[in-house]
Amino acid sequence: MAEALLSDDVVAAGGSATSLQALIDRAPIRAVQVRVVLLCALVTFVEGVDLNLIPLLAPAIAKDWALPSAAFGAIFSSGPIGLILGGLGIGWLADRLGRRNALIAAMVLMTLATLATALARTVPELLVCRILTGIGFGGVVPAAAALVSEFLPTRTRASVVAFVILGQSAGGLAAALAMQTWIGTLDWQLLILYMGIACGLVTLLLLATLPESPRYLLLRDPAGARLALLLARLRLTGTPAPEAERGAQDHGRLVALFTDGRWLGTALLWATFIGVCAAVSFFTSWLTLILTYAGKSNLEAVRASSAYWAGGIVSGLFLPLFALRWNVNLVLMASILAAALSSVLLGFAIGDGIGLTMAVAFACGMFASGAFYLLYPPAVRFYPTDIRSTGIGAAVAFGRIGNVLSPLAASLLLEAGFSPAMVFGAMALPLLLSATGLAIFHLGPGRKAGE
Repeated sequence: MAEALLSDDVVAAGGSATSLQALIDRAPIRAVQVRVVLLCALVTFVEGVDLNLIPLLAPAIAKDWALPSAAFGAIFSSGPIGLILGGLGIGWLADRLGRRNALIAAMVLMTLATLATALARTVPELLVCRILTGIGFGGVVPAAAALVSEFLPTRTRASVVAFVILGQSAGGLAAALAMQTWIGTLDWQLLILYMGIACGLVTLLLLATLPESPRYLLLRDPAGARLALLLARLRLTGTPAPEAERGAQDHGRLVALFTDGRWLGTALLWATFIGVCAAVSFFTSWLTLILTYAGKSNLEAVRASSAYWAGGIVSGLFLPLFALRWNVNLVLMASILAAALSSVLLGFAIGDGIGLTMAVAFACGMFASGAFYLLYPPAVRFYPTDIRSTGIGAAVAFGRIGNVLSPLAASLLLEAGFSPAMVFGAMALPLLLSATGLAIFHLGPGRKAGE
C-alpha cells in the first residue's frame, strides 16, 4: 500500500482507468494550469513584499520608537513563531478542506494582521501582529506548493513549484528597490497600511478565479460537478482512476507522516528545512540592520539587501533548470553548501567597499534562496496526495524553528560582543546541518520515494 500511495503512475485494476497524475503527465499544459501557477506566484510575490517590509523598515521603526538594534531579535522572531503555527494549521486545513480554501484562509488572515500592524503603537502590539501575520505567511507556501504540484505534469513540477516560490524573492526585491525611491520617505505605518490593502485585493482575486486541486477533488468528491468541470477544462484523454485514501483516522493527521516507513524521511526533511530556513531568516531579517551596525549607511545596507533578493531571483530562474537535468536532491545539496560558503565570505566582505559587499550578498541570495526554492520538490514527491499538504506544512513549520532561533541567536551573539563577521560565519553551521540531513535522505528514504 505504501508503494502504491507513493507512486504517481498507478494504473487501476483492469487497465480501464489511469491515475489522474498519469493523465496530466501525458497532456499538454492548458490555460487553467497557467492561471493557477500565475495566481500562486502572485500570492507569494505579495507575501514576499509583506514579509520583508518590517526588516526593511527596522531602522525607521528603531528611530521612531527609540529602540536599540538588539531589541529587534524578538520582533524578527515573532513572525516565524506564527509561521510554525501557520505551516501546521493551514497545511492540516488544506488536506481537510482543500488547497484553494486553505490558501484563501491564509490570505485573509495575512490581510487582517497586516492592517492591524499599521495601527500598532507599542512593541508588544507589534509582536502580536507579527505572530498573526506569520500564521498567514506560514500557510501560503504549503497550500500553494501542493495546489500547483497537483495541477502540473511530473516533468515540470520541481521547476514550476520553484518558480512559484520565486515570488517571495521577487517581492523582497521589489520592496527593497521601492525603499530606495520616494516611497521610502513615507511613514512606515502608512506603507504597511497600503500593503494590507494590496493583500485584500489579491484575496478577492483568488476568491473569484482560483480553482481547487483536481487530485484533491478526485480524492474527496470523485463524482462531483466541480471535478467534472475542471477535468473538462484540462481536456484530459482518459478516465482518471479513483485515488486510494488512507484510513479516515489518519487523514491529514501529523501521525500519518511517521507511518508506513516514512518516519526517517520525515525527520530528515525537517532537519533539512530547519537549517535552510535558519539561514534564510537571518539574511532576510538581519541583513539591512546588521550592515548598518557594521558601519554601512542605511542606503548601502538597503542596496545590499536588493542584491541579496536579486540573487534569489536569478537562482529561482536557473537552478530549476539544473533540477530538470540532474536529481533535484543533488542540486539542492550543492546550493546549500554554496550558501554556507557565501555566508562566511560575506563576513569578510563587509569590511570592504559596498561593491564587494553587494556581490557577495548577491551570492548569498542566489544560493540560500535557491536552496529554499528547491526544498519543496523532495517533500512533494515523498508524501502521497491525502497527506501531502500536511507533510509539506509540517516540514515548513518545523523548518520555521530555524526561522525563530536564528534572529534571536544573531541578537544574542551581537550582545555578547561577537563581530558581524563572526555572526555571518556562525550562520553557516545550520546550513551544514541541512546538507547532512539531505545527504542521508537522498541515499535512503528519498531514493525509495523516487523509485
